[in-house]
Amino acid sequence: MKLQVAMDVLTVEDALELAAKVAEFVDIIELGTPLIKAAGLSAVTAVKAAHPGKIVFADMKTMDAGELEADIAFKAGADLVTVLGTADDSTIAGAVKAAQAHNKGIVVDLIGVAANVCRAEEDRAPGAKCGEVHDRRDNQAQPGFPLNGQRRPRGEARGAFV
Repeated sequence: MKLQVAMDVLTVEDALELAAKVAEFVDIIELGTPLIKAAGLSAVTAVKAAHPGKIVFADMKTMDAGELEADIAFKAGADLVTVLGTADDSTIAGAVKAAQAHNKGIVVDLIGVAANVCRAEEDRAPGAKCGEVHDRRDNQAQPGFPLNGQRRPRGEARGAFV
C-alpha cells in the first residue's frame, strides 16, 4: 500500500512548501486539478525536481486528447496522470499509449461514473494502471457526507487493474 497526499493549493510556492512538509511521510504527491489549472504544469516540474524520489501524480482529469495531454504531463515530470472514466475509450487508450512511451502510468478517475466497478473493468482492456474511486469535492463538503460510502466499490474495483 502507498500513502498519497493530494495538494489542492494554488501556487507553485505553496505546493513546494507543503510537499517539503509531507514528503518524508508519503509515497505519492498528487498535484490537484486546481493547482495545475492555476499554476500550469510548471508545478509538476518544480515538485518533481524538489522530490525526485517521489511519485508525482498530475490530476489532469483529461476528457479528450488523451495521448497529447498525458504526453505533455509526462514530459513535465509526472509519473501518473488521470484521465476521466467518462472519457471515450479512445481517449483512455491514447493516454495509456503516452504512458507506455514514457514508462509511466495512467489512473482512470471514476468521478461521476455511476457504475464505477463496471467501468473499472472496462478500463483494464485499454491498459490503465489503476482506477481512482472518489466523490466530487463539492459533494464531500456537504453536511452528512458519508466517508465510508466509497469503500465497497473501491474494494471491488481494485482487482480490475493491472
